This record gives sequence, structure tokens and C-alpha cells, in this order.
Amino acid sequence: MNMFREALVLLRRVKGEKARTLQMRLFVFFTLFAIALVGLGLLILTLAGVFDSAEKRHRVWLDTEIEYLQHHVSEDYSKLALRGVALAETLSSDIEAWIQENGSVAAQPEKIEALLAEQAKTMLSALNNNVCSGVFIILDATVNPASVTGGTSRSGLYFKRTETNNLTALNSKTLCLRGPASVARANGVELLGQWRMEFDIGGMDFIHKVLANRNADLSRLYYWSERYLMEGNSEHVMLLSVPLIARDGTVYGVCGIEVSAMMFKRLYEPESVQFPRLFATIAPYDGETLNTGAGFVAGNSYLTSQTIGSLSVEKPRGDLPVWRTEDGNTYTGRAETLRLYPTGSPYEEETWALAVLVPASDWEAATRQNNGVVYGSLTALLLISLLTAVLVSKRYIRPVVQALELIKSDDRQSLPKTQIAEIDDLTEYLAAQDEERKSLGAENETLTAELERAKSGSAAYKRFQTNLETLTVTERAVFNLYMENLTARQIAERLFITLRTVKFHNSNIYAKLGVSSLKELMVYVNMTKGAPFEN
Repeated sequence: MNMFREALVLLRRVKGEKARTLQMRLFVFFTLFAIALVGLGLLILTLAGVFDSAEKRHRVWLDTEIEYLQHHVSEDYSKLALRGVALAETLSSDIEAWIQENGSVAAQPEKIEALLAEQAKTMLSALNNNVCSGVFIILDATVNPASVTGGTSRSGLYFKRTETNNLTALNSKTLCLRGPASVARANGVELLGQWRMEFDIGGMDFIHKVLANRNADLSRLYYWSERYLMEGNSEHVMLLSVPLIARDGTVYGVCGIEVSAMMFKRLYEPESVQFPRLFATIAPYDGETLNTGAGFVAGNSYLTSQTIGSLSVEKPRGDLPVWRTEDGNTYTGRAETLRLYPTGSPYEEETWALAVLVPASDWEAATRQNNGVVYGSLTALLLISLLTAVLVSKRYIRPVVQALELIKSDDRQSLPKTQIAEIDDLTEYLAAQDEERKSLGAENETLTAELERAKSGSAAYKRFQTNLETLTVTERAVFNLYMENLTARQIAERLFITLRTVKFHNSNIYAKLGVSSLKELMVYVNMTKGAPFEN
């Protein structure tokens, strides 16, 4: 501490003794006071959590948004699963009854069209009564088993809606993507430009997976495919596939329900004015990697699941993870697992998740935006305080400066009152000092004149010196103390006598030395100095 003080003293010495005006001192005081207030306000806001409030508010919003979407998606997908199972039960029963009446289509491929025609109305009803973008049935049979593609070609029906809308079917149109053209025309359904007669299941691994699993209750055998693009089609879809199983265990094929990428985007797009590039995604999830390339994305029209690819957890941001793509892009958000399959399902180990994500730069900008307003307000307050300090210090010091200028004048007796108590007291004091100085000057002039007269009258001074021999010891002691310029009261204290006694000795001294007053005595005393009186 002492070293610090010595350093400050040394710094002041180096800077010199440069004087500072009162206005500058007052301005510095106000400035330091304003800085202290702003700093205190900043500390209070920090302790109160104001600078963290924006991020906390966004986290609450994010938790609410993902909770809502997770519930919404889980409920809708569960309903579709139940409707798919119900559709499979209905179709299985109808196909079994038709085969019992008309014979197996495996031996008679020409009957496939008739079988599909019987199921068309059930398929169209399922399409119209469910929140979905399409329905399909794929039989484990082909109209041309002898063809080159007969090994992977399968007959069936695939109806799609051109515009998905979960509130109304108005302005939507049903089209046929796969199946016999005659069946489509008979039900008033137009053929899509990408129409094909049969399915090619060579690239549909999920169909083979569904056909291979039959050792469980039908309600546990449905399967959700990853994002899939059918040959000749332009839109990615997720397909819910359910096996068509007869009572004797015969598998006729699969049926199911389609959820298109457009439908997912329209139904589950998160909304936020604060984050225009916000998006939700449903994708396979292993606890560390979110494979959006196999799922759907809703929101942020500039992004697709293909452009994002896989997202990996890079590092935790408190309890909010940061996700990084293979391209190095980072996102902030949360992922919650979805239970797509019931206990006992052969696919229950396959985990999907729903995530709500925001570009990390957008998240940081939004959390800083509120802080920017606070910092801007504090900066503006500081600048206003500094400007006020300049104006107040100048206005406050102006009358003081004017009063000091007046004090510099010679005539202080006629100075006007400044209404500043300290300045008025100083003026009165200086005026009194001037009067005293004038009085002392006049007295000194008088003493000088008497001294000159005394010097000119050398006879009187010689008598004075001669009569000094007549003084008693006590009178000489009093006289010597006068020569030391002591007052009568000081002489009394020095000789331990009363002031009255001193005055008595004074009268004897005056008479013996031939002077009429103490003032005249002091004139001779001043003349005598330099020649000390000896006893």
C-alpha cells in the first residue's frame, strides 16, 4: 500500500504542479460520480440476471416449442399407426374372402386387377379419412412373373393427394402413382405423370423387412421407413408399412400410409418471429448423432434434410446442446426421442427423435440483442451524464469566476453580494484586511515621522539615555521587555506581576524618561535598539 502511495506521489511530481480550474475539478467529480452510478447499475443488472434473461426466455420458448411438437408428432404418428393396422386388418380380411371365392392370384395373375379393383374403394376411403398424403397396397404377386423384372416387380395400388390439408379436402386432388390404369379410371382417379403399372421393390428394403417379420401381433408389426424417394417420383416420403396376413398366417403383401415431406413441413413447421431460420426435424437418433438425411425437415425453406445431413452433438451449452454438421455448420437446440413402436415390436430398438434447431449464430445474436439494448441505454445514460456534467460545472462555476474577477478590483468595499456565502465572507474579510492595512500604514507613517523628529532633537534623546540610569531594577526589567517588543500583558505574565503593576511602572518610566505615552516611549526604544541597556 505504501509503495502504491509513493508511486502516486512520484507520478504527481513527474506531471508537475500544473494548476486545474474549478470547472475542470467539478467536471471530473461529476464524471467520476456518473461512471460510478453507471457501474453500480451495471453490477445490479448483472446480479439481477438481466443479461441472462434473453437466453432464459428463449430457452423457455424452446422447451415449450419442442414439447408441443413432440406431443403433436407422437400423437399423429401413433394415430396413423393405428389407422394403418386397421387398414391392414380390413384389407387382409377382404383379400382372404376374395381369394376363397375367386382363387389365389399367385396361380392366376390375370385376376390381380380384379382383386385390386375390389380394394380400391377401401384405399380411397382411408386416404380421405386420415391425415396423410397417400395410401398404398403392394401384393406379393405380379401380373408378369416371367418378365426380366418379375423378381422385384409387384402389383398394387398407390393413391396420392396433390395437396395435403388436415382441415379440409377442398382444392386437393387424388391421383394414382401405381396400379392398373383401368382401376384408377373406374374410381375417377387421374394418373400421375410418374405413373407405373407395378412397384419395383428392389430398392425398398423396408418392404422386405416387413414381409420377413410375422411372429407378433399385427398391432406390433407396423414399420416406419426412413425418407424414401420412389422411382419416377419427385417427392420424398416416409411410408408406414403393415403386413397383410390371413388367419392361417399367409402373407398377401403389405399396405400402408404415406407421409410426404411437404405434409410434414406444413403440419410441424415451428413458428418464431425471433428466429426466422428455425426448423424442426424428425430423424433416426443414436443418442449422439441425428441423421436428418434419413428424416424430414420443417421450417427454414432454405434447408432440406439432404443439405443438413447428419448432426452430431459437439459440446454442451449449459443444458442446451450444440449440433455440428459434417460441413461445419453449427446449430443450437434440443432433441427429444419419439416412441414410434410399442413394447414387443421387432423394431422397438430403432430410435427416432424430434429436434428443434436454430443456427448458432442466430441464437447468439438473439440473446445479445436484449443485452445490446441494455448496454446502449447505459452508454447513452453515461454520455448524457457527461454532457450534463459539462453544462452544470460551467453554469455552477460561472458566478464564482465572476466573483473572483470582482475581488481582483481595488475597491472591495463596494462589491455587490454574490449570494454565495463563502465568496461574500471572503470579500468582507479582504475588505477588513485592506482597512487594517491602511490603518497600519498610517500608523507606521506617524511613527516614522516621530522617529525623525526624535532624531532631529538629539538633546531630548540624550536626556532620555541619561535618565535611563535613574530607573529602578524593576523599571529597567519592564523597559528591557518593551525593547523585546512585548506588550504590557505579556510583560505582566513574564514578570509574574499584575497588569495594574505594569501600568504603575509605566507611569514612573514615563516621568523619569520624559515621555508622555507608550507610543513615544517605543520611538525611543526603537532608537535605543542596537545599544543594549546595561545595568
